[in-house]
Amino acid sequence: MKVNPGDFCMAPLSAAMASQRLRVLDFVRTYIARWGGSPSQGEIAAALGIDRKAVWRAVRSLARDGLIRRTAGTRGLSLPEAEAEAIRHLRAMGWTIDPDQAVAAKAGLLAAPELDYPAAGKGDGGAGDGTAIGQEIAREQGP
Repeated sequence: MKVNPGDFCMAPLSAAMASQRLRVLDFVRTYIARWGGSPSQGEIAAALGIDRKAVWRAVRSLARDGLIRRTAGTRGLSLPEAEAEAIRHLRAMGWTIDPDQAVAAKAGLLAAPELDYPAAGKGDGGAGDGTAIGQEIAREQGP
């Protein structure tokens, strides 16, 4: 599918805004790769030498474009590609994943094995129906 520039009603980003956005994205990716968790917006601002409002705008813009994910909390940033990798790992370990509802469940036990021979009929003294034992007790006790 070919995308034309006029297909979107977004205001064009200035060079400074685009550059800040990319710097914030690069910092978040590097931070998560190194520390395994999200940086706070204050840490991003301090590291890049920009104010928190600019970081907030960049994060909001990146999230809107699907380049990062935001959740509540001071360290609520994550990368969409990290989610796909986590889903692959969980599935490999036997988890059932429903990404649409953000639900994961450990796969249950294996189904009970099925008999590959016919089970004994009820009352014929076959294993498991208790008839043979009941008949033997009745004989021992007598009439």
